[in-house]
Amino acid sequence: MKYNIWNKWDPLEVCMLGNNYLPEFFNGVTDKVGDPLKRICEETLEDLQGYKETLEQFGVKVIQPEMDHNERFMDNPHRYPRGPLQVRDNQLVLGNQCFSIKGDHPAILETLKKYSPLSALNFKFPYIQDENKYNIIAGDSFPSWEQFCENRTNKNYFEDFVWEELMEFSNFPCFTSAMCFMIGTKLFFANDRNHIPLHNDELGYHGNFDVIQVDVAGHSDGNYHPILPGAILSVAGVEIYNKNFPGWDICYLADESWHKVGKWGSLKRQNAGKWYLAGEEDNDGFTNFVETWLQDWVGFVEETVFDVNVLMLDEHHCCVSNPNNEKVNAFLKKHKVEPVHVPWRHRYFWDGGLHCITLDLKRRGDQKEYF
Repeated sequence: MKYNIWNKWDPLEVCMLGNNYLPEFFNGVTDKVGDPLKRICEETLEDLQGYKETLEQFGVKVIQPEMDHNERFMDNPHRYPRGPLQVRDNQLVLGNQCFSIKGDHPAILETLKKYSPLSALNFKFPYIQDENKYNIIAGDSFPSWEQFCENRTNKNYFEDFVWEELMEFSNFPCFTSAMCFMIGTKLFFANDRNHIPLHNDELGYHGNFDVIQVDVAGHSDGNYHPILPGAILSVAGVEIYNKNFPGWDICYLADESWHKVGKWGSLKRQNAGKWYLAGEEDNDGFTNFVETWLQDWVGFVEETVFDVNVLMLDEHHCCVSNPNNEKVNAFLKKHKVEPVHVPWRHRYFWDGGLHCITLDLKRRGDQKEYF
């Protein structure tokens, strides 16, 4: 049993940890730009090594995507994707299977396939994420977006070639471990109101669970995190719990990170709130380089509260990047959980926390009912 994930708190046994380019990857880039990028890479690799050692101290087997250390950005700036750092974004371990969608660094898939075979996504009906993506592929013979949503489970409604093309472009962007929480017999996934509903029988997995759609925008693990049966860390304003988690204890965190970032306001005017690197707020050359060449590497950090983005090692230990959040520490103590500090200095640049850069592959435990 290589894959086994039924919740967020059973003892973690096997985990994938992200990886990143070496500082030398940016050799040849002008110093004003290259020096900050090399510092990011060096310190990111240092923190990843520290994270790996922490996981191993708790008995976790850690696997990482392998990098080609001969790669250099200047060889072909258009070619290089972001590194295989946020390994959760395009993968989902669901029970005893692991699914993946295309779009991330190929080293992630290669490493997962070496660990254990992946399962294929099976589409019973066409699934297109939202109206904008639908309009990109829709031709003259395609129905309107509204008609597609209403009739997509009825193959006879569509011309054959339209149905085939819709199936070809189908994807589950919400079907990843950044968007989903498997909690016993329920799979909770983020599905804001711009996305069409997802049916149980569209997942290609015939396990015993219900699919629960949660109205949150963006990644689930940037909005809330069930850390134990009955306990959740949450960004303030995500009012989903009376319906989906009745009776659970909620620790609300409002703006727990941004008031601590010194010159965020000035940089925000230049990069629209997407990323931040301390000390380089006035380095216009660096900002322009990132905005020109590395847009796929950064996210939209203004929407992220990293104190929610944690990794449970077991029911009594939780990896946190901020050891000084008194509200979180008190909540963890209340539930008999010890915070384990894992330094992650460049989370504001990568827009990824400790949960984002890991993918739990195997936890010791079985499927249970928590509701």
